[in-house]
Amino acid sequence: MSMPVPAVSSRCYDNTRVSGYKVCPRSYFIRHVLGWRSEGTGAALVFGLSWHDGQDAVWKFAKELTQSQLTEIAFEAFKQTWQAWGLEVDMDLDRQAYMAPRTPGTAHEMFDQYTQARWRMLQECEVVAIEQPFAVPLPDMENHWYIGRLDKTVDYNTQRLILEHKTTTAYATIGNFRSDYVDSWYASAQVKGYQFGGGLYYPGLAGVWVDAALVHKKIHDAFKFIPISHNFVLLEEWIGGTKGWVAQISAEEDAYKAAGELTPGMFKKNEESCFGKYGQCPFLDICRTVADPGKLPEVPGGFVHEVWEPFSILGLDKLVQESKI
Repeated sequence: MSMPVPAVSSRCYDNTRVSGYKVCPRSYFIRHVLGWRSEGTGAALVFGLSWHDGQDAVWKFAKELTQSQLTEIAFEAFKQTWQAWGLEVDMDLDRQAYMAPRTPGTAHEMFDQYTQARWRMLQECEVVAIEQPFAVPLPDMENHWYIGRLDKTVDYNTQRLILEHKTTTAYATIGNFRSDYVDSWYASAQVKGYQFGGGLYYPGLAGVWVDAALVHKKIHDAFKFIPISHNFVLLEEWIGGTKGWVAQISAEEDAYKAAGELTPGMFKKNEESCFGKYGQCPFLDICRTVADPGKLPEVPGGFVHEVWEPFSILGLDKLVQESKI
């Protein structure tokens, strides 16, 4: 593989950062410039991360283990991530009721049903890569990169595909998944980025299949592939739009660094996003009480300082090594 890779000093932006800025520049400032995040982590995020790690085990060992063995090794991977985020595996009934449906017990049932539902495909697929990092140089923006990590790259039925594992509670009585959830992936900037980045590393890529799993108290066997393949015109539009957003973010970051403080109009608040589909913004109380959070003498209570390091978090060091092969 001979592809350009970012240097450690490069400025890297992934979908999380770009999307966060679109929602609210001030929230972006607190999270990604100051490097603050909430001390606690939501159950939805931890469940999703743990499900991803379990899926890595499923796809890695599918041809070596029986279906029941595969379920157990996937659940072990899930538990390791779950516990690493400070959550307990063995919960009492009250705690289970509070966390439901995102509990380890639900995950175990889901893995059992998933390995059954996907068994034939797991045996027929050839796994090309698991958790493959990618980096796309942004046109006319020196040392600016769009980066990410592909869950799975597989060869299946003469097609090379990117599989992206997603969990959701968007339940519908007909078809299990709400139509707005399914349709949202066709407009997703994240998926367009996966197709564009994946296509650079894997010529002839047929598209991205979102591998959706429903998280529900009673239904544990609802899984759906959402196949997406955008034409070049839409991908070209995506890279142009992403470049524009990154240029805006980068300019604000430079302006803040030069000024040493927030000046009028810099990293504006978007009051319309204080309450969204995932609830209240974690930084709302900071924004209500402080004009420039950067002037606070220390990280506020309930928050921790955690700098986003793409080379370690997304494994870009692996990408640099692969480019030398």
